[in-house]
Amino acid sequence: MDSIRLVPKVFIPADLVSSDYVGDLFGFYHSDSDIYNVVAWGEQPENHVPRQLLRRLGSIVSDPAPNESNELVGRRVSGRLAFDVNGKKYEVEPYNIVQNIFSRNTGILETDWMLSKTAFILGCGSVGSLLALELARAGVGNFVLVDNDVLGYHNLCRHQCGIEHVGQFKAVALKERIVQINPTANVEAFVSVVERLEKSVFDQHGHPDTVLIGCADNREADLYAGRIAETYRMPFVSVGFWERAFAGEIFYSLPDHDHPCYECALGSVALSSSNRVSTNRRIYTNQEELAEVNFEPGISADINFVTIVAVKLILDILNRGNDHYTPRLINYLTQYTLVCNTNDTRVGGDMAEVFSYPLQVTRSIKVSYQSSCPPCKYR
Repeated sequence: MDSIRLVPKVFIPADLVSSDYVGDLFGFYHSDSDIYNVVAWGEQPENHVPRQLLRRLGSIVSDPAPNESNELVGRRVSGRLAFDVNGKKYEVEPYNIVQNIFSRNTGILETDWMLSKTAFILGCGSVGSLLALELARAGVGNFVLVDNDVLGYHNLCRHQCGIEHVGQFKAVALKERIVQINPTANVEAFVSVVERLEKSVFDQHGHPDTVLIGCADNREADLYAGRIAETYRMPFVSVGFWERAFAGEIFYSLPDHDHPCYECALGSVALSSSNRVSTNRRIYTNQEELAEVNFEPGISADINFVTIVAVKLILDILNRGNDHYTPRLINYLTQYTLVCNTNDTRVGGDMAEVFSYPLQVTRSIKVSYQSSCPPCKYR
């Protein structure tokens, strides 16, 4: 097959073009397309793509002597940057991180609005990793990631991180993936569980522009997180799965609505038959507690289907008060929604029969205030 002939090119940040910087350039080179992608230079900001993922591509120099090396060399000629490799010239294409990355969201999501929002994600496994990356692609500018587990080979069939991240803490690996999508994102990664986070973390991020998201395969953790959300009056979303992910459940509450909290929902009669499964909580990180848990929540396609519904709901929540945004789901879902992947009992057991058909979205379950609920009993 004949190869496609492309113009040799250098992608370079627009603010670097307009600066007087002289020094090393870092990024990626793709030999098949003969394209250089410059993403960092000089002293790298903390939240840029981690330096260990980059290679040195070359440099911008002030020396007018011809370039006889096999490195990328840039010079300013008549106020413009020109690049070559051993005399071979490259076309220069400046880019603006925010404008270019989110240009395809224009008219659907407002970038300035989204960059001011925060996703506080509790659990960075198969659910949390997909949530984080989809919210990053939607333009969310701030993330708090909480998880004390390490990515293993058994996670790869469902997780959004890859083989290069095996052995890393999930929260740290996911931070790397987020800044690969948006290097300007502010991402804090905590190797911990929600119960062990310092109060100062919640003091900093506990406000209505933050959505607290529980997705740690553990209802007890979500119960704790729901209380935190009530205390700080911030939106809360919980995403959980039933055995083998034959169904998933999504709960949300908003501080500016008359919504029963997660604790009310957990204790209601309507939800007493929930088949949500939980892993054992690992409060501390050590070898014994990092052992693999015998729990398989299902295949990636089933997990992702439910999680994407939650992503769309979260986008609606983050755009509350935005007159230029059209809500997708929040006006049609109840506080507690079940999403069915299959109603075949061979996958879900007897509980699968509660659904009439595959892909059913159950909106008939209502939650109400419980008199025994500490956060809500005085309402």
